[in-house]
Amino acid sequence: MSLKHAVLALVVERRGYGYDIAHRLDERVGPAWRLNPSAVYPAIDQLERAGLVAGATRQRGTRRTTRVVYSATDAGAEALDAWLGATDAPPEPIRSELQLRIAFARPGDRDALLAQLATQERACRELLARCERGDAPSVHPLVASGALRRLRAELAWLREARAAIAAGALGERE
Repeated sequence: MSLKHAVLALVVERRGYGYDIAHRLDERVGPAWRLNPSAVYPAIDQLERAGLVAGATRQRGTRRTTRVVYSATDAGAEALDAWLGATDAPPEPIRSELQLRIAFARPGDRDALLAQLATQERACRELLARCERGDAPSVHPLVASGALRRLRAELAWLREARAAIAAGALGERE
């Protein structure tokens, strides 16, 4: 995911400060994305260095603290249009550490892998439950649907992998 472009889209939509942007991003994409709010700040820094957003220091409230509010530049709006209009984006690669562990595991690693799969399955079920509950009501229905489908597919694969490894499939290559 291009976090930088998602942040840019939010700033083009409405100016904001770091925490506000992180909060709006989380509301927009939902819990399945598992975004770390602190990752927004480096993205804002990259956008600012590229001249796509500009920060202005503002006084806030009676506490006399300052806050940097970011606004999109004209170049930022153009960059967002280019990103949204791009048709050449390749599919995202599968880079699951758990799949790599399975690919290189030895028969003696069976119990550790089964424990890892069970832990991953529990976490996936919890995340799926949060998404099904609608913990982020502002998420676009198509984004929510995509997240639910991916989580259900991941859960099905985790069950399949756990059953196959429990049955002795570790180390087999087809």
